[in-house]
Amino acid sequence: MQTHIITRDHIVYSFDREHSPVRKIDPGDKIRFETYDARTGTIRSEDNLLDRPHPRGANPATGPVFVKGAEPGDTLRVEILGIELASQGFIAIKAGLGNLGHLAEKYVTRLVQIEDGIVHYDDRIHFPVRPMIGVIGTAPSGEAVPTLYPGPHGGNMDHNDVKVGSCVYLPVFVEGALFGVGDVHAAMGDAEVTMTGIEICAEVTVLVNLIKGESITRPWIETDASWITTGDAPKLADAITIACEEMANLLQQKLSVSFDDAYLLMSAIGDVRISQSCQPNQFPSTIRVVFPKID
Repeated sequence: MQTHIITRDHIVYSFDREHSPVRKIDPGDKIRFETYDARTGTIRSEDNLLDRPHPRGANPATGPVFVKGAEPGDTLRVEILGIELASQGFIAIKAGLGNLGHLAEKYVTRLVQIEDGIVHYDDRIHFPVRPMIGVIGTAPSGEAVPTLYPGPHGGNMDHNDVKVGSCVYLPVFVEGALFGVGDVHAAMGDAEVTMTGIEICAEVTVLVNLIKGESITRPWIETDASWITTGDAPKLADAITIACEEMANLLQQKLSVSFDDAYLLMSAIGDVRISQSCQPNQFPSTIRVVFPKID
């Protein structure tokens, strides 16, 4: 087993089969990714507002990494071993945007300090960090997908369960998979209602393994306690349907049950959770279905 360090000098703003890999690794290797925040480190004071697009793009991913032996039809198993946060992050409002855009009349940026696992929102309000990875994915087989967007390849899924201790299963669509990680949040409420969580630079350590011949249609997540399927679509209802269909299929495999039983079990003990829905029916929403592991 080898540990690779990929610095934030190597970033991309899309998942693209044409990107040249920055490193080739063997299955079973560890990777330590240095990641930028969603604005590539350009927000350095509360005078830096999100009133103009980033010149190169949003949500950069560090990578991509070529996994030796990975071929279309295989699956990457990515175990998240660690997320180390920088000492400062930011959270922001864009005037007229987000779930309360009709009330948000101005641009606002707030810098927050991170110390000993605590977010110091201001002198009075403090709360624990809840680190998660917003962007994680592989290259699609067709056109490039900007890192701002989610899709069957992964990308900007913004699932709070993509955290330390979780395993993320990603489909392989191209040789080598071309895997990347970025957009860490020190904390992000489900739905990410302003369009930002606490955006922060970080160092993410993962263990990458390859499951040969196991084909999946889109990412799913495993924790010690749960199986979690994902869905995304411009319309929230469509994203829910996709994630539920994925869970119905997964339960039929994991529990050796019929579709009817899978559907009934989902309704009994499965939870449909909004992950990101900052602009419902405009920007793609992401959904996860969480099902507790049972014998």
